[in-house]
Amino acid sequence: MIKRVYSEDELLMLPKSGIEAQKIRAMLIAYGTNYDFCSFYKSDEFILARFYDEVVICKYVASDNIKLDELSEISEFLTFSGFSKIFCSDDVGEILKYELSLNCKKLNVMKFCGEAPEVRGNYTELSLTEAYDILKTSFDINFEPWYLDMSHRIRHGISKLYGNDSSVLAVQHNLCREALLSQIATIPEKRGQGNASELILSVCKTLYKSKIFLLCEDKNLSFYKKLGFIQEGLKCELSE
Repeated sequence: MIKRVYSEDELLMLPKSGIEAQKIRAMLIAYGTNYDFCSFYKSDEFILARFYDEVVICKYVASDNIKLDELSEISEFLTFSGFSKIFCSDDVGEILKYELSLNCKKLNVMKFCGEAPEVRGNYTELSLTEAYDILKTSFDINFEPWYLDMSHRIRHGISKLYGNDSSVLAVQHNLCREALLSQIATIPEKRGQGNASELILSVCKTLYKSKIFLLCEDKNLSFYKKLGFIQEGLKCELSE
C-alpha cells in the first residue's frame, strides 16, 4: 500500500548513498513535507518523491529482488496522480516503461576518479541570472520555475552555481559526502576551448572530500572519461 508521508521521521530509512536517495533527501531538506507541490510517499520497499509533476523513485530495502506487484501498484498510483517525468534505477525503469508504456532515456552514472590538477581558469559562485544567461544557450529552461526552485535550494544550502566567463555548472547537492554535478553548459562561441573542462576540474578539486557524480547521455561519454570520470551503471528517465 502506498501512503503519503507527512513526517520526516518516516523517511529515515532513505539509503545513505545513491543518486535517487540523495535527490529525495535534497528535496526533503529544501521543502520539508508540508507542501502539496513537493510530496513524499512510501510503500513496502520504495520511497517516491514528487516535485510538481516530476517523480523520483528510490528502493530502500536492501534486496536484489523487486516485488513486481508493488511496482504494479506504483504504476497504478502514477497513472492516477499523473506525472511528466520519472527518475529511477535502471531495473525499476525497465519494468515501469512496459507497465506504463513510456519512453525510456538511459543516463550513464559517471563517477570522478581522476585527480583534479591545478587548472588555469578561475571560477566564482554565480548569481542566478548570470548562470541562466549561460544555461539558456544550451538547455530549454523556463526561467521562472527554475529560478524559484534553484534560489530556494541555494538558500537552504543544497545547491550552488559556479562558473567562469563562459561556462556554468551546478552542484545540485552535496549530501552524505556524495555530490551531483548538473546543468553544465558553455556559451556557443566559447565551446571547444576547454572552458567547461577547466570549470569541472576546478569544482571537483574543491569537492575532494565527497564522491562526485554526474549523469550523461552516451554522446558525452568520451568527454567525461577524458576528465577522469568512469562509468558506474545506468539510471532511467521515463516520460510519455
